[in-house]
Amino acid sequence: MAAHDIAVTVNADSIHVEPDTLVMTSNDEVRWATSNAREFSIEFESPAAFGQNTLTHAVARTHQRPRAKGRFKYTVISSENPSLRLDPVIIVGDPPTKPNP
Repeated sequence: MAAHDIAVTVNADSIHVEPDTLVMTSNDEVRWATSNAREFSIEFESPAAFGQNTLTHAVARTHQRPRAKGRFKYTVISSENPSLRLDPVIIVGDPPTKPNP
């Protein structure tokens, strides 16, 4: 299992996310780490990815394990200015298989 951080910077007029596309396995965990005091929420098109459509700022900053595999577009939304949005992607694949001894 790997733990991934997605760095989120919310400014007055922009949002920056690094990496823009995260590739992880279904055994991994991810959290959205903020680089300043501005808060955000995360919205998924489907609750399949992490079990709910919306992750609050507090929840997004804790480690989340995916509940499904696939390609999931999500939206980072500024709490101060909800019209300020960015749409990155998470791709969840199968974990590596162990070779037979």
